[in-house]
Amino acid sequence: MPVPSVNAMRLKRLLLLLPFLVLAALIASWFWGSSPVKATLPSLSLETLDGEAYPLAPKPGTVRLVELIYTRCPDVCPTTTVKMVQLQKRLKEAGLMGHGVEFVTVTIDPANDTAEVLRKYARQLNVDPQGWTFLRGDEGKISEVTRSLGFLASKSEDGFISHTSSTYLVDPANAVIRKYGMGEDFDPEQIYQELLNMKQKGL
Repeated sequence: MPVPSVNAMRLKRLLLLLPFLVLAALIASWFWGSSPVKATLPSLSLETLDGEAYPLAPKPGTVRLVELIYTRCPDVCPTTTVKMVQLQKRLKEAGLMGHGVEFVTVTIDPANDTAEVLRKYARQLNVDPQGWTFLRGDEGKISEVTRSLGFLASKSEDGFISHTSSTYLVDPANAVIRKYGMGEDFDPEQIYQELLNMKQKGL
């Protein structure tokens, strides 16, 4: 009977631990709720649904709320997007949406989430394009975005992706100044008030 190599045993142990590590990250994300974090939005270019380059460069005078999703997500991703639609309506009424405040949605499943799939997702959830950009990119660039934000994602064979339940508020210099939850932990009213206060203070 062959004896498993040390490397094979280590790999097996790592694979067994991986689900627990992802779960720990999800629990930590839920527990912290909204809190300051040390992370940045990397200065690279992704692609809009029209195929145009969209640089994630620092944007003077604008704060961005960044959401990372995948369209086959059964719960937390669409729930977050729906709540962002609610937040968008409040910000439009205040004259801030697209004028100092922008939303950015990035797919973490670019192989499945084509431009047309993302368009359908946005239509179904009543996303208004005013001040809101959906982005995709190759696996390398998406990995750089998730790594820079501290967002963990693990894809299983059935296409389900276990991921960190966080959205990120990014300042004009690309630094993350606030982290919020996703799904039921995303509070549109709380975030609206924080954004309103920030803009009144001139951020």
